Amino acid sequence: MVGLGLLVGAWLGRARWLIALCVVLTLTLGVVSTTERLNIARHAPVIWHPQVIEDLQTDYELDFGDATLDLRDVDFATEPDPVRVRVKVSFGRLRVLLPPDVDVTVTARVNLGDAHVLGTDWGGIDTPRQQVTDQGADGIGGGTLLIDAEIDAGKMEVTR
Repeated sequence: MVGLGLLVGAWLGRARWLIALCVVLTLTLGVVSTTERLNIARHAPVIWHPQVIEDLQTDYELDFGDATLDLRDVDFATEPDPVRVRVKVSFGRLRVLLPPDVDVTVTARVNLGDAHVLGTDWGGIDTPRQQVTDQGADGIGGGTLLIDAEIDAGKMEVTR
């Protein structure tokens, strides 16, 4: 519509103000089209909460915002093989909540920020990948979970 106004204004004159409007609309369209392609939590934190092992995905990812992967209701003892899960937040906060008895090994990477993984803390800029293993409240048994967690910038927390 604005383009049509510019064409008419080119022949009749006095439509220079439409140029500024076109620039603003073009920039706005560029921003809106970019954010629609990104996986952005606009208003509320993202909570992934599988109830059973069949609901568990192998990959969870969020570009911006706060994400929680709540695994407390999943019974890992029913799986004979280790269960692998990858979770990544590009910018924001990542929380992983574990059931009390699962044997877990968390391989975590924080590019910029802080991590608190099962009682082990580290942080900074471009920190090396850390691996934390915990057998749970019952010791060995209760299923095995292997988590690959990454955050580009922000805070990571893995707790029971």
